[in-house]
Amino acid sequence: MKIPEFITSFIKTKAAGQIMRYLITGVCSAAIEFSLLFVFKGLMGLSVVVANSIALSIVFWFNFLMNRIWSFKSKMKLSKQLGMYSLLFLFNLGASDLIMYLLTDRLSMQYLLAKVFATGTVVCWNFVIYKKVIYK
Repeated sequence: MKIPEFITSFIKTKAAGQIMRYLITGVCSAAIEFSLLFVFKGLMGLSVVVANSIALSIVFWFNFLMNRIWSFKSKMKLSKQLGMYSLLFLFNLGASDLIMYLLTDRLSMQYLLAKVFATGTVVCWNFVIYKKVIYK
């Protein structure tokens, strides 16, 4: 079976490489986040919002630096980029905490499953904002 040309041409583009590196970075970040969430919520008994906030805050630097250096290979001034990333991080943190709270406290969903939904939601807009604004 032959792969359609529009797919093979996309695979060869710079954007395809960025997407793959972004996804690898995201999977690594998510693994760290989920592990930390389990430690803080599952083992230490912190509230889901506090545990999620701490986990996201710890992963902040890993995610920022991996995306800057490897995923997008950005050369933009570090301080400007960090400022923009920090604003997006605060928005993502609020969105993630709200989703986690609603799904766990209001809908009684298991917290790790709720984290899957929260992460999936945030990921939807992050790549575009990273590529077009933060790591351009």
